[in-house]
Amino acid sequence: MLRDYEILYIVRPELDEEQLQSAIGSVDRLIQSVGGQGQKTDVWGRRRLAYEVDRLREGHYVLTDFQLDPQRVPEMEATLKISDTVFRHLIVRKPDAARTTGGRAGKQIPEPAEVVEPVPSADEAVSASELLPATATASEA
Repeated sequence: MLRDYEILYIVRPELDEEQLQSAIGSVDRLIQSVGGQGQKTDVWGRRRLAYEVDRLREGHYVLTDFQLDPQRVPEMEATLKISDTVFRHLIVRKPDAARTTGGRAGKQIPEPAEVVEPVPSADEAVSASELLPATATASEA
């Protein structure tokens, strides 16, 4: 069963546009070689890293949506770890559509109905003296 995933990976900053497209193509071929199906790729461009990684301060960020059998994800990650051009990656499973629409996050909880007390009829009316407990006063004691 194929599940929806996305991978965000960072490509070395010294690569020119042609080499960047080649690196993106190699990740797409990797997805296909492990039995996945690529869906959409967004190139975010060259951005500054939050912290220095292997003496690099920038990188080309790329986000790809794909479908893959969950048992093949470790194989894909192992291949990416030894890549020369991709120096950081993160693969995340996207939530199932059925879960988000049917689960708590996607479901609207209806407002509770207003509770209306029935108004007693004249026959059922009770005086306040019958509801309150009898109290002894100082003059009765």
